[in-house]
Amino acid sequence: MDEEATQSAADVAPEPPVRMTRTRDGVGIAYYVVGDGWPLVHSPPWPLGHLRIEWRNPYCRSYLMSLASKYKLLRYDGRGSGLSDREVTDYTLEAQILDLEAVVARLRLDRFALFAFGHLGPAYISYAVRNPDRVSHLILWCSYARSSDYSESPRVQAAWSLIEKDWEMFSNLEGYRGTEWAGGKEAQWYTYYLTNSLSPHGYRAATDGLRGIDVTDLLPRLQVPTMVMHRMESHVLTAEMAKELAAQIPNAELAMMEGPWRSPFQGDAEAVLKRIHQFLGSTPAPGYYPDGLRPREVEVLRLVAAGRSNREIANELVLSERTVARHVTNIYGKTGAGGRAEATAYAFKHGLA
Repeated sequence: MDEEATQSAADVAPEPPVRMTRTRDGVGIAYYVVGDGWPLVHSPPWPLGHLRIEWRNPYCRSYLMSLASKYKLLRYDGRGSGLSDREVTDYTLEAQILDLEAVVARLRLDRFALFAFGHLGPAYISYAVRNPDRVSHLILWCSYARSSDYSESPRVQAAWSLIEKDWEMFSNLEGYRGTEWAGGKEAQWYTYYLTNSLSPHGYRAATDGLRGIDVTDLLPRLQVPTMVMHRMESHVLTAEMAKELAAQIPNAELAMMEGPWRSPFQGDAEAVLKRIHQFLGSTPAPGYYPDGLRPREVEVLRLVAAGRSNREIANELVLSERTVARHVTNIYGKTGAGGRAEATAYAFKHGLA
C-alpha cells in the first residue's frame, strides 16, 4: 500500500497541522493537538509511529476523532520514528520520558491524562510516579512494567532475529502479526506503516533500548487513578500478565477487552472508546482541578468562558448574583486572571471549558 492509496482515506477529515518541538537532549519531536476539553496525551505505539499515515487510516482516524470530540488530544511521534528526528542513538527509558516532557512543556499543560500504548507503559508509569500532581489519570494499554515479559517471548525473539537479516520478510510478517493475520489491505497497511515509521537500524536500536527495563518497584507508588486495559486473547502479553500488573497498582481498574488485537482502533473500537470515556469522564477527577479551584468555581468558570453574565450564571446555577461575584473574584485570584477574557483563556488552556 503506497502513499497515494492511504491519501484517499484522509479526504473525509483534514489532517491536523503537525508541529515540532525539541527535547532537552536535542531531539526534534513531531506532534499535533486536536479537540477541546481535558488534555489527553496519547502515546504512539512506539517504536512505531507516523502521525500522517495513522490519520489516513480510516479506522485509526475514527478512533482519534472520537477522543478529540471529548478531550484535547495530543499525539506525537517518538524519537527515531515517523516525522520526528530519525538519527537518534538514545532509546532508553529516560529518553522516552524526555519525549513526553517535551510535548507537555511545549503546550504548557499543568495537568493532563496519559494513555500509554504498549512499550511506553514503563516510561509513563515513571513519569506519573515522579509527577503525581500533574497526571490526572493513567491508562496502560496492552502494556507491562517489565520489558522482559515481552522481549523474552520466543515468538518475539524469532521475529526480531529477522530485522537485520531480512527487513522485507520481517516487515511483512509484522504486517500479518500486527493485524492478527487478517491479511489483505489491513496487513498491507500495517507493513507500509512499519516501514515508513523507522529504518531497520532504528528498529533494532529501539528494541535494544527496551531490554532490561523494569519499573515493577514503582507500581505500589502510583498515586494517580490508573486503568489497565488489555486484550483477552493477547498472545505475548497474556491476560494473566495484565491481571498481575493491575494487582500491583493501588486501586487500579482492570478493563479486559474482547479480541487479540494490538491496537485500540482494531476490532470493537466502540467498546474500547466507551471504556476510556467512562474512566476519564469529561472533567478531571474531584480534587484535581488546577490552582486549587473548587468544583463550584469550575462550574462558574465554564459559564464565564461560555460568555454568560453574572446574572445568567446565577439563574443557571440557582445562586445569588452576590455569590456568583464572589466566585468570580476567587477565580481571578487563584488563576491570576485580570478579567473575563483572561479567565476564558485560562479555562480553555486547562481543559475546563
